[in-house]
Amino acid sequence: MNQGWQNLQLSPLLDITILQGLAILCLVAVIVFTLFRLRGTVWRAVVMVLVLLTLLAPQFTDQESEQLSDIVLVLVDRSASQNIADRATQTDAAIAELQDRFADDPSVELRFEDVPGETDTRMFAVLDRLLGGLPRERLGGVMMITDGQVHDVPDRLDLNAPLHVLISGGRDERDRRLVIRQSADYGIVGKDAEFMIEAVDPQLAPGTAIPVRMLFEDGTEREIALPANEQHRVSIPVPHAGSVLAELRMDTFDEETDKTNNRLILETTGVRDRLRVLLLSGEPHPGERAWRNLLRADPGVDLVHFTILRPPEKGDDTPINELALIPFPIRDLFEVRLRQFDLIIFDRYQMRGVLPPHYLEKVVDFVRWGGAALVVAGPEYIGPDGLASTALNDLMPAVPTGRVIEQAFVPRVNQAGRLHPVTTAIAGSPNTPPKWGQWYRQIETRVSDPDAMTLLTGVDEMPLLTMQRVEEGRVAMLSSDQMWLWQRGHDGGGPVAELLRRLSHWLMKEPALDENTVRSERSPDGDSLILNWRKIGAAPDTASVINPETGEQINATFEQLPDQSWQATVPIETRGLIRVRVRDQNNRSQTSLHVDRDVLTAETQNTNSTPDLLAGVVAENDGYIGRIEDGLPDFRHVPDDRIWHGSNWAGFVQTDSFKTVIGGITNLLPIPFVALLIGAICLLGWRIESK
Repeated sequence: MNQGWQNLQLSPLLDITILQGLAILCLVAVIVFTLFRLRGTVWRAVVMVLVLLTLLAPQFTDQESEQLSDIVLVLVDRSASQNIADRATQTDAAIAELQDRFADDPSVELRFEDVPGETDTRMFAVLDRLLGGLPRERLGGVMMITDGQVHDVPDRLDLNAPLHVLISGGRDERDRRLVIRQSADYGIVGKDAEFMIEAVDPQLAPGTAIPVRMLFEDGTEREIALPANEQHRVSIPVPHAGSVLAELRMDTFDEETDKTNNRLILETTGVRDRLRVLLLSGEPHPGERAWRNLLRADPGVDLVHFTILRPPEKGDDTPINELALIPFPIRDLFEVRLRQFDLIIFDRYQMRGVLPPHYLEKVVDFVRWGGAALVVAGPEYIGPDGLASTALNDLMPAVPTGRVIEQAFVPRVNQAGRLHPVTTAIAGSPNTPPKWGQWYRQIETRVSDPDAMTLLTGVDEMPLLTMQRVEEGRVAMLSSDQMWLWQRGHDGGGPVAELLRRLSHWLMKEPALDENTVRSERSPDGDSLILNWRKIGAAPDTASVINPETGEQINATFEQLPDQSWQATVPIETRGLIRVRVRDQNNRSQTSLHVDRDVLTAETQNTNSTPDLLAGVVAENDGYIGRIEDGLPDFRHVPDDRIWHGSNWAGFVQTDSFKTVIGGITNLLPIPFVALLIGAICLLGWRIESK
């Protein structure tokens, strides 16, 4: 402790304003006593002054001051990138040398704080937290020991103290990486999505060709050349709606600091420009209104609707402006514009010589090519002009037996329908099925293909709604023309809008409605992939994944869960874009992709040690920055008004902070003493004035 001096202080017993008023009254009284030459004026004045001084309570305070140490914050980068090569060893050696330098200097207090980070390094966030609980007047400086890959560097930092940085790692490190400079969040189905990609390799001259492999969802791959250290446009096809993935892979070198960033996942969301639907109604009836209103209410659907009222041969010479019933534009629809549509709906359609049979063969080709067709069958379907006798019938998942059943029934969702996304939302509980209205007519059909899926049943559990994939396209058949009763609310109605919306979007290949989609997720420990398959039809057999690094195939078996889905766990630690293949007991296979979106984090995108990211903020705070491999600077304790660093030294500020200690307080005018003193003065004055 350093000895201080005696300090005179006032500790008034009354409010200072009151004391000021009393002092004025006392002064006025003394003036009045003087003007009137009253006896004892001097003694009265002395007593008043003494009382006022007592009320001011003068004190002597004995203070001693203790010099406090200067606090130096040392932030140590313990993120994932610090485990590369010997960076951790360099860091520990720098800490030991720093501790050794100030071990015998009580004026400097080093406070160490580790900054972890698996996905990024946020050292300045930690610094802000520490500064919030620190007396800023004692801050002698901040030191960061890091590889330089810090991801929250502020634009401006005012410490009023030096910021020094020691960089771990070597200046000759090499890390090739692929970087997305501009992404494509959305892409139009059927077109390409464009990305701006840069292949970074500091050891190559700009423009040097780097071979890169592109892997697409369908398993194909293509090799392209990217110019080194320059942005280049890369396009990927968007074959379907929903998530679309591709992967870029660049060759690695043994001496690279990190090889995960040599791969890059390109992801976009495919959106359809407009879904085009052709609705062909064989005759006006309430059911066509249900379809028309539903499809027109969907903002993503462009509807073309024709109701056939007369065959083309019944044309006459009526002027066009007076013609209410126009001929059906057969050639324009089925030869010119057919493949512009996504879905064709035949609603109680009859041939009646309107559509030549070879045009229906074009419809069959349209479906196999990738289109979709839905047939809403009434009694006319099995009539003389019905579609049952055309090539389209061979494409349907169910074929009519030739019998029309006229009796009341309530459509029901069967077991397969409870698993299928089209109907699972309307299925209700198996024990308490939903209360729907009755229908009164159904075409008897039988399922024609083991791959067909029946989701709704009618009379005697006969197929009512049956769907199937046909090569690249999809078909569905509704074996009744009375769905419109639900829309009218007959007998309580039913979920007609939801069912028709889901059915039409399944036909148009909405990914969210796929029934046999294999979903994958990374296990909590990160060592496996968990595959979940909601399978309709034959039970799953095996699951396999292809290791993208080695090409090795890893197999696993499925187990059924209580919710009727199937699950398999495939051990694979490799992360990235992984191809998944599943096979059922009928030897039918299906492929999907798993992507680990956390492979490329801020921590792995660039692992080269560098001073560049921190150089600006260090210079702003008059600090030193250098590499540990070049040797540590000389650490000094410098006054506040001096420079804080040099080419080979780093200084911490002498803050001259002190802590004051109160040794004791002496009251100069204690009240008992003052009372005795006043009594003595009064007695003395009385004796003198009485003579």
